[in-house]
Amino acid sequence: VIIVILVALIVAFNSSYQVKEQEQVIILTFGKPTGIASSGLHFKIPFVQEIRKVDTTIKGLTIGYNQNTGESIESESLMITGDYNFINVDFFVEYKVADPIKALYSSESPIAILKNICQSSIRTIIGSSNVDDVLTTGKAEIQAKTKELILEKLSVHDIGIQIINITIQDAEPPTSEVMEAFK
Repeated sequence: VIIVILVALIVAFNSSYQVKEQEQVIILTFGKPTGIASSGLHFKIPFVQEIRKVDTTIKGLTIGYNQNTGESIESESLMITGDYNFINVDFFVEYKVADPIKALYSSESPIAILKNICQSSIRTIIGSSNVDDVLTTGKAEIQAKTKELILEKLSVHDIGIQIINITIQDAEPPTSEVMEAFK
């Protein structure tokens, strides 16, 4: 009787799960994704189904600087403009998981792919802009063109991640001598 009660308790505790508001859950049946559950209390078949939780909150990705220390990462921030000037540009990209199954299973590292797509798109747009636009009046247009290009590339790669916003954090000439000459 004790064994039956223990087995019933184990099955009861393994048959339900809670999904928070900013999460989605992938339901795996015998190891294959069979569905997605949104927030609330849900039930599953113990020992047959398992779940994988995916955080769907908006997250940030820095390009050109370290978010914790604020230090510039020159290999990411140093770019050349369309009029052959060097410039340091820092970007902040906001993204979220749009399709949890693709985010988990379509690639080994979707965030690394997103970062590479963003860097490539940023360099393409900055490379076709002139230095005055990057430093002063053209920031909004550059951000819009960059977001559009990233969205095109993400639709091709289809990694389950959606771009929310991209912002130029800072744009300046690369050295203090160049900054003084530019001013």
